[in-house]
Amino acid sequence: MIEKIVNAHKRLPICTLGADGHGKTTLTAAIAKVVARIGAIHTEGNIEFEAQPPIHHPIREGVGITYRAIAYETSGKFYTQIDCETSLDIVKMLISGSPEIQGAIWVVDAVEGVTPDSEAHLRLANDMYLPAVLAFLNTGGVPEGDEILEICQQEMSELLNAYGGKSAGVPIITGDARRALDYKGDRITSDQWQPIVDLIVAMNRLMPALVDTERLPLIMPIYEITDETKESVSVRGAIVQGQIGVGQAVDIVGKGDRIKTRVIGIKENEVSVESEPDWLSVGQVLCTPKTVKSHSEFTALIYLLTFEESGTHIPLIENDRPDIYLWGVDMPAHLQLPPELSLVTSGTYAHVTVELDLPLVMEIGTRFEVKKMGTRIGFGVVTGVV
Repeated sequence: MIEKIVNAHKRLPICTLGADGHGKTTLTAAIAKVVARIGAIHTEGNIEFEAQPPIHHPIREGVGITYRAIAYETSGKFYTQIDCETSLDIVKMLISGSPEIQGAIWVVDAVEGVTPDSEAHLRLANDMYLPAVLAFLNTGGVPEGDEILEICQQEMSELLNAYGGKSAGVPIITGDARRALDYKGDRITSDQWQPIVDLIVAMNRLMPALVDTERLPLIMPIYEITDETKESVSVRGAIVQGQIGVGQAVDIVGKGDRIKTRVIGIKENEVSVESEPDWLSVGQVLCTPKTVKSHSEFTALIYLLTFEESGTHIPLIENDRPDIYLWGVDMPAHLQLPPELSLVTSGTYAHVTVELDLPLVMEIGTRFEVKKMGTRIGFGVVTGVV
């Protein structure tokens, strides 16, 4: 059927990044407390964030992330802030795009410093072309002026410049998240709350505006051919973005040459376009003319499901031949690993290069599934096209 894929988050989806135990949950709770004073919390019930049980959000059947979330408004901007339970939950959320995060707060504990997980999250955010990443150094009781804070700030600054993309050069906000959360007063200018206020001000200034997917160019993959005549073909699919109407000019892209046509009819569950029989097939995409291209070679980040998530331990090796499931079709592919890797195992992620047997529509940010022997073993996101 023709269905519209709707972004469940009417607010800008942002998240916290950083290693486990670095204060991400405490900082999110402190933000909720301060916003309740200067903005508006939209989460139902008590805002004692840490007391709320975590939610298990299904990414796909059998796969999910565990997180807590708050929704709030400040200075006319609306946010849904996601705080994942574990480092692996963050990885799965970013690669799967569920939800499709548009900004992040990178939290580093001053005592622990930048750990491998913490650096990996920042690098991953850069690979995902996240529009904005802010930085918060959680002092954790380390007194102001201590040399450890200066060392940590320097390390964070170097990594932000190396991996931070558009966030290179952003100020690093320093404060004690626990002290802010435990503050019993309500004075915005208090020493306890000032770093949180500074962070919220930076968010309102640097976080992007929420993208209205209906205003984007049309992308509607074909999932089924329902009828063919000498002059038209009717299809079922899903509108990923944009809008469609009778008389609208569209291109059919993927698995071959670009076909230029127009929409001649829309029923409740199908779209009809001018086309000769056998021109269209599952896996092609209806799109606004000249807006997207099909590609057979691309780079990607892939995450391999754990045994609990997939029921299998199938790894990926150099020169492997998995299927890439995209736009309703399984497309055979040839996979290459980076030089430092000999295989990708369950519960890990890696950068890979993929070549499809036939080109499919894709652009940076397109999500797909990875299959072997008919079994879904992972998912991924396109990071570059050739």
